[in-house]
Amino acid sequence: MADSLVLTGVKHIKKHTGTEMRLARPKRGGDTHKIKEWWHTSSSKQYQACTVFDVTVGIGSCKLVVDSSLSTNLRIDLDGDFNFSFYIMNEVNRAALFNQDFELIEHYVFPKISGGKVMTVIPDGAASRPATS
Repeated sequence: MADSLVLTGVKHIKKHTGTEMRLARPKRGGDTHKIKEWWHTSSSKQYQACTVFDVTVGIGSCKLVVDSSLSTNLRIDLDGDFNFSFYIMNEVNRAALFNQDFELIEHYVFPKISGGKVMTVIPDGAASRPATS
């Protein structure tokens, strides 16, 4: 299966074509989750307001985290095997794929920072992708 959606702002979903990606609402209330900045390797903890999607493919599940703001506009496509493509990247710099325990699998750096195409970064000691079958 495949899924596609457009994220507008931090919580508005448009043109959603599947069921694999679902917006996760914060348990504490509000519209965004406070997620530790995964792109910093320093020991100091800094948190960023992010939009989180629960992603389920077959028997596997993970979390796609988007560093979003009220003016974000981002199209996300999922190929059915935890591979993501990103388009229309307005007012968004990064995204990341985490397992269910919020251990980083990989992260994506968008053209505003990378200066070209979307860059996928797999850090040392990254968690494994979940199995889909």
